[in-house]
Amino acid sequence: MVHDDYKEMIPARALSALDAAEERVLNEHLENCAECRKELEDWQATAATLSLTPDPAEPSPQVRERILSEVRKDLKSTPEVIPFRSTPRRNIWSSFGSLGAIAAVVLLAALSIGLAVLWRQNQKLERSKDFVELVNTPGARVSELSGVDPGQGATAKLAYDRTGRAILMASKLPSVPQGKAYQLWFIVANKPPVPGKTFVPDGAGNAVLKDELPREAIDANVFAITVEPERGSNAPTSPIYLRSF
Repeated sequence: MVHDDYKEMIPARALSALDAAEERVLNEHLENCAECRKELEDWQATAATLSLTPDPAEPSPQVRERILSEVRKDLKSTPEVIPFRSTPRRNIWSSFGSLGAIAAVVLLAALSIGLAVLWRQNQKLERSKDFVELVNTPGARVSELSGVDPGQGATAKLAYDRTGRAILMASKLPSVPQGKAYQLWFIVANKPPVPGKTFVPDGAGNAVLKDELPREAIDANVFAITVEPERGSNAPTSPIYLRSF
């Protein structure tokens, strides 16, 4: 393979779309190519960031038609006679079947739409980057929290690593009364809930919280969010609004 062949494999690797043999070949190349390692990191960060978008945007019919129009144009302009190449370059999209070209265009459109959504939320972009960096830390974990009465419909993601560093990203949280705030809890089996920091969502119900897991909460298997006094509580005083399962 030439260098460009490996570069074509990088987007698929970021999407976990390579088979075992392809991934092994690419890994061997990455050990000696700093340029490709950096490109893979960029693709992985983009994919992870898009997965955190709280309200995915659906392409309009006009966007769909424009994509299909470009694909049709490419198909019409494809020459019927393909020059022989002594070392044929492998098209990574062939792994997805004969519709690989369309898949590539659709992927590009999806990335563009997701980035546009993030751009509109630029006040939280830097914190989102911190979340992505934490998710990509070796040994890091991500726990999903779902809303329960009275927080039905709210969602959150909590990323944390073995050092205790933690970042919570929540969306669609109900507003809280004045003097109140949401509080994060770390729940370890057979022990009282360990209190985390408090936070107040913005007008759209979104919030980002950076916290540090106490040593006794590193192995917490349940995370919960309640509404407490603004300065926080040492023990929950309200029903659970969100929890992990």
